[in-house]
Amino acid sequence: MIRVLLIEDDQAQRSALEEYLSSLSEDLSVIAVASIGDARRMLESESFSLVISDLFLPDDTGLNLLKELRQTADTAFLLLTAQPTIETAVEAIKSGANDFLTKPVDLTLLRKKVESLLETVSLKEENRRLRARLADTFSTSSVIGNAPALKSVLERVNQVAPTDVTVLLEGESGTGKEKLANLLHENSKRKDRSFVKVNCGALTKSILESELFGVVKGAFTGADRDRTGLFEAAQGGTIFLDEIGEMDLESQVRLLRVIEEREVMRVGSTRAVPIDVRIIAATNRDLLDQVDSGEFREDLYYRLAVIRLELPPLRKRKEDIPLLFNFFVTEFNEKYMKSVTGLSPELLDFFQQYDWPGNIRQFRNVLEGMVVMATEDILELKDLPGNLSRTPGKKDMSDEIKPGISMEEYEKAIIEKNLAHFGGNREQTAKALGISERTLYRKIKEYAL
Repeated sequence: MIRVLLIEDDQAQRSALEEYLSSLSEDLSVIAVASIGDARRMLESESFSLVISDLFLPDDTGLNLLKELRQTADTAFLLLTAQPTIETAVEAIKSGANDFLTKPVDLTLLRKKVESLLETVSLKEENRRLRARLADTFSTSSVIGNAPALKSVLERVNQVAPTDVTVLLEGESGTGKEKLANLLHENSKRKDRSFVKVNCGALTKSILESELFGVVKGAFTGADRDRTGLFEAAQGGTIFLDEIGEMDLESQVRLLRVIEEREVMRVGSTRAVPIDVRIIAATNRDLLDQVDSGEFREDLYYRLAVIRLELPPLRKRKEDIPLLFNFFVTEFNEKYMKSVTGLSPELLDFFQQYDWPGNIRQFRNVLEGMVVMATEDILELKDLPGNLSRTPGKKDMSDEIKPGISMEEYEKAIIEKNLAHFGGNREQTAKALGISERTLYRKIKEYAL
């Protein structure tokens, strides 16, 4: 029901306008009062989509009521006046009136204005609902999972998002780093500005630099016009540098300068352009290992890793698999008009034992294929694609794993055992474990070995 508040001190006009407005639609409910005081009491206790008020009333003016209302609400307001002047019209608009109408009221014109204002109100309400849904979509509560490793990351996201601090997202492919970058942007003060995504691993050195920093005409063969770079395109917003570990050393130098100087210089230009951009980077590599090997600049690493957020792989949050299953199956049932309602205990056991090297992305793709091909409401082991019958190329060590022991405890035990085997030699231990000495040193400090 659309509620309209009418304020008119003349009883005959008030009754006529109330009757006419009520006749416009069955969805229209009109409350008519004779004074600003009565209107204030109504507005304190009830909400209205539209207020129609005479300019001059015995106890106050419609303009004063409008100014008060605008401090707390954006309710549509139509002002009626028997003494139309340019000054009155200007003051009404400046005070926040949506429109005004001269008296005696032309009922046809009144109908058009009321319909137009109510349509605007409807659009505003729909926009509010959309913004609310969008806020839900980009809140940390929208992330599926209750595993402690995930919850810890999301708590830090809530702390970090409102700031402008540079963030490095780490984690294996398919763990949701792009989703996390979206959360950081949408929960920041920059959410109404651009969110620019760059896949650094998908571009060659020359293309990456011109894409990131822009190019001036004639800078190189094929540069036939000036072109704005993605840093400039993200002005006031956020730039997400995915797969930052793939960036070549020369581009790293230019990126470091951008971070330090807060300005970009287009390829072929001598003029710097100031920028105000938040940087979020992501990698599925161990950047400190790359620093040790000379593939990544140490100074750039510490510029990017002001805050480090590491997303856990699916194998470290297997308790979330039933939640993820329900979420994805609901999506695919709707998409493919299927009616899958659950999975067998054997299939759930397989899902929770499998290592999921492709993480959530792989799990989602596997489920999508299974739902599409499903002939029953309950998914079974037989519905698995053939390539998931076992973990390829890996020795089955599940019999040696004791339930209830965390991944951290296993990692600590493995490092201890190898250190003992190699007589405390860190170089040999790191080589045997397939990690750098620097990473091994961090682990030794982390586990107080």
